[in-house]
Amino acid sequence: MAKIDENMSLEHIPLAIYNELVDELNKNSNWQVLACCVAEHLGYQWNAWLQSLEQNLSTTKTPADNLLFELNIKMCTVGILCTLLRDSELGSVLSVLHHPEPAIIVKHPSDDMECNSLEISFGQHLYLSCKATGIPPPSYQWCHNNIELQEQQSHELDIIINSCDQAGEYNCKILQITKDEETVNSVLLTKSVFVNISRMPVFIQQQLPPFLEVKEGEDFIIKCIAHGHPKPCYQWFRDNTSLEGETSNVLHIKQFSSKYEGKYYCYINNGVNEVITEKSYIMMDLPREKAIAKIALIIANGNYENHKCLETPKNDAAKIGNLLKDIGFKVMCFINLSREEMRNAIKVFSQVLTEGVYGLFYYAGHGFKMQESYMLAVDAPTHYLRTNAICESELLAILLQNDPALLVTILDMCQTVPPKEYNPHIHNEVPKIEEYKSRKNLRNLVQAYSTSSHRPSYERTSSKYGLYAIHLSKYISKNIPITKVFEEVGKSIDKQLKGTERNQIPMFALTITKPFRLTDAIYKGNSSPMLNKLNKLIAFSNKSFEICFKRTDITAKCTISLFMEPYLNVIKVSVHNLEDLEVNFFNSEDVTPNNLFQDKNSKNECWIHNPQKCQGLIISISKNGTHIDVIREHVENYIPLILKSINNN
Repeated sequence: MAKIDENMSLEHIPLAIYNELVDELNKNSNWQVLACCVAEHLGYQWNAWLQSLEQNLSTTKTPADNLLFELNIKMCTVGILCTLLRDSELGSVLSVLHHPEPAIIVKHPSDDMECNSLEISFGQHLYLSCKATGIPPPSYQWCHNNIELQEQQSHELDIIINSCDQAGEYNCKILQITKDEETVNSVLLTKSVFVNISRMPVFIQQQLPPFLEVKEGEDFIIKCIAHGHPKPCYQWFRDNTSLEGETSNVLHIKQFSSKYEGKYYCYINNGVNEVITEKSYIMMDLPREKAIAKIALIIANGNYENHKCLETPKNDAAKIGNLLKDIGFKVMCFINLSREEMRNAIKVFSQVLTEGVYGLFYYAGHGFKMQESYMLAVDAPTHYLRTNAICESELLAILLQNDPALLVTILDMCQTVPPKEYNPHIHNEVPKIEEYKSRKNLRNLVQAYSTSSHRPSYERTSSKYGLYAIHLSKYISKNIPITKVFEEVGKSIDKQLKGTERNQIPMFALTITKPFRLTDAIYKGNSSPMLNKLNKLIAFSNKSFEICFKRTDITAKCTISLFMEPYLNVIKVSVHNLEDLEVNFFNSEDVTPNNLFQDKNSKNECWIHNPQKCQGLIISISKNGTHIDVIREHVENYIPLILKSINNN
């Protein structure tokens, strides 16, 4: 029942009630809701109707005033206004004109359901709704197992199920509070809905760290996070032995010592399935080594003159080289070297492998095994002998002579024996064995191989990278002991391989006794003369200069850059500012094999392999197919100096 006569026109509403009515309509834009309801009844365009109500406003005249004025003109009474407010569900405004009415639940959460229970899976939304009427309008508070849910105070509940704890009873508490919010008139509870969470397999949300170093005497904690329904159960293991009493998702070891080192993992099950976390290698945090310098020599042989060409070595070597640069290595990287070029590059490398220096040698290409491992140069003849290749003992004899602090050699190649029917002479060849020595009893050597003796090493035609390089690149720049790098590479490959590729079994051998890491820091201070010399040898920056075609007096810009990082022996030559002319490049003298390449799709650039052999680059310009001028440019003057050191001429 209305507080005042329902037949009273709006203009006669007592001033105090009128002002309160205006205030409530202006709150939260309630006037717009009422105006839209009126527009629907009268057939108005609601947007134009709303705009008209917002005109001619002042400090004393509001949109609500304008709306009530328009309703009064249209002979609206208090009773009609109460009906409009009820239709608009504006209970707070209606309470200004109407006496209180007790709250009534008109819709329970279970009304639209066949029964009062739901089964929901993880990740799904739980959506429930209810409805109550009354004056003043009731408020809502959703509850779960009789506990109020924070920030769930609308007539709708919409939450995502992501925990087993969310199963149980849901209902809504309906509260009717006086307008001054001091007195609760009534409290009603809707009918309950019971939520069951579907049985769900365990899945691991947070894995263990792959490696963890702990100082002696300190505590360490590792944990995994898993979800599933029913709740998962946990059991921790170290080196495949269960740890008694460790049955939570957190493992806490106090006062760590070497006896606790090992591989930890957690077995998890919930009756639906079972899973095992990744293994975490927990090791002692030992004092760190430091290097005077860290230097790498990387060689990728793929374009063989007399043997099957390989696609992936150039990508493998580039990836490994760039990763080593990221952890502080100075990198000498070359592609497609002859035997003499390989030997010369190794000699230059050996000169800087002095005491305190970390050295790393990586080779990707063809190789074979005859008592020891041999790397095959790109100029090897069809029926090659051992003398046409670089053997591992020769490599070590050169690199170890100055006692580097650490030497790592990685041979990413086949270790198969050349077949007698194809290459019989190599089996009759008397091998020359190089003796390699170190004054420090070789306590500084790691030898790694992409495959074991007499086994192949694979590259996949569908992959940009070779199999071994893919897995080596995952670990070579990680901050872990060098021994762990190759352990993890082997495990990673073994985990992936199937079928015939099981023939590729990586291996490594080592004689080190210190906790070397490829990420070890470098001493700050003055570099040795040999290191300064190396910096000058491998230094390179893009060069740009003008070239002038004298006959036509045409000037252009020439830029020399590396064709592919981090290779030092392949440069790109680009000519600019000749948009309407055709540019072609030629060697000034015949070079065998040809080392100059020009992409048909590129009108103004070429790339040169082993530019130190170039005796001048001929740059020719044409227009509409007619030659108009030519120039000879000595690009070999702009290349890294180290290329002249490895030149076999």
